[in-house]
Amino acid sequence: MQLQTTRFGAVEIDEESIIAFTQPIIGFQNYRRYVLLPGPADSVVQWLQSVESGELAFLLMDPRQVMLDYEVDLRPEELKELEVSSVEELDIYTLVVVPQDHSQVRTNLKAPILISPEQRLGKQTVLERSDYPIQYFLAQAQQDGQQHKEVENARSDT
Repeated sequence: MQLQTTRFGAVEIDEESIIAFTQPIIGFQNYRRYVLLPGPADSVVQWLQSVESGELAFLLMDPRQVMLDYEVDLRPEELKELEVSSVEELDIYTLVVVPQDHSQVRTNLKAPILISPEQRLGKQTVLERSDYPIQYFLAQAQQDGQQHKEVENARSDT
């Protein structure tokens, strides 16, 4: 199947690679079918391209690239919705925002994208039982060699 996109031009995709979202990505209620496309070579990012709109694509990353102890705790009904028995069966991503000011590049650790590669099902969830920030600034965390101040505050036990 050929998909016309604004970012990548015409892309040939296998219909078997389409991921059906059981619930839409927050703010994008009309789009439920996506494919994963590779990011730039030697990059930690991938694209989640909508099959229903060639103009809609999200930049994704594995949150464990910036937070080694990142964990997703799901309720049993969420696992069932994705037709898996454990979180280990899922690929976990977070959305990346890249504004013109690259010091403001950030990812949303609070609302990861979950994909069951075996079932070709996906969804975005909000981790209500976690203290992960909505905005985790990647450049600042790298520059400081430590977690961003917002994350430090969010993760404090006081």
